[in-house]
Amino acid sequence: MVGRDDQMKRLLEDLTISYSDEPKVIPIVGMGGIGKTTLAKEAYNNKSVLHCFDVHAWATVSQQHNRKEIFLGLLRSTIKVDDTVETSGEAELADMLQKSLKRKRYLIVLDDIWSCEVWDGVRRCFPTDDNAGSRILLTTRNDEVACYTGVENLSLWMSFMDQDESWSLFKSAAFASEALPSEFETTGKQIAEKCHGLPLTIVVVAGLLKSKREIEDWENVAKNVKSCLTNDPDELCSHVLGLSYNHMTSDLKACLLHFGIFPEDSQITAKKLMRSWMAEGFLNLENDLEGEAEKCLQELVDRCLVLVCKTSLDGAKFISFKVHDLIYDLCVREIQREKFIVI
Repeated sequence: MVGRDDQMKRLLEDLTISYSDEPKVIPIVGMGGIGKTTLAKEAYNNKSVLHCFDVHAWATVSQQHNRKEIFLGLLRSTIKVDDTVETSGEAELADMLQKSLKRKRYLIVLDDIWSCEVWDGVRRCFPTDDNAGSRILLTTRNDEVACYTGVENLSLWMSFMDQDESWSLFKSAAFASEALPSEFETTGKQIAEKCHGLPLTIVVVAGLLKSKREIEDWENVAKNVKSCLTNDPDELCSHVLGLSYNHMTSDLKACLLHFGIFPEDSQITAKKLMRSWMAEGFLNLENDLEGEAEKCLQELVDRCLVLVCKTSLDGAKFISFKVHDLIYDLCVREIQREKFIVI
């Protein structure tokens, strides 16, 4: 994981050492866009971690949380969820979840917890008596949640990237495995530095420049990023995301904004998304609609504005997507500002 090697090493140690102990809670804390979910996902899918636990389950919580959906999200990783389970009440689902974890070493991830009340509402489902070595990993922007849920010395506080880490992430996102032309390095480092060490802004700006191979384009973006400077990291991130949005074509903007009509943190299938774009008339009708839709999806992914949640087994096709919650906020704001209407 670019720029986060030390934090990843520590997290893997916390997840895989001291199996004789009772279940532990490990909070990953930091502001939006700093890479909490990315770090958690890398650890969750790590081979050494996969071998250490009997059960692995992940649920995204978000601001408008729904406890039943949290339980269902976790149950989908532990049992076969059929229509009977889907239609069960909250108390029944909580009981099923607890029974499915009994006497097993489990790794639970609760992504994006906003309040202590959410934790109090789900913690009783995680048994502790015969579950030595189990871990509950949670991500949160709220310091209070971290202190409330976890042991202080296990909390992992994510800091901003330094200049070298920022440049390394920017370079890998903008050029991937390509050789970096020397004339781009100076300007690229200036851009990376002006992102103030926030990974989301770094990869979004890098995504904007990914297809641009004229130094003048990079210099223009460097000027625009400088104009976004602010002492407020949240405001900086908002400005930089807006900068990327403003560089998009009108049809691509409409396709991105469409994510704002779905509930926050929704995973949306490629088929559903493309059909919806076609129905709304966002695509060039003179061309092959499905091909145009796939092209738009690929461009949004390349710009690091859309996250791929699932691919086909061979990795050749995208199956489902979601957007980071800060990009979701941008979509909702622009929908309201532009009076974007869904037919």
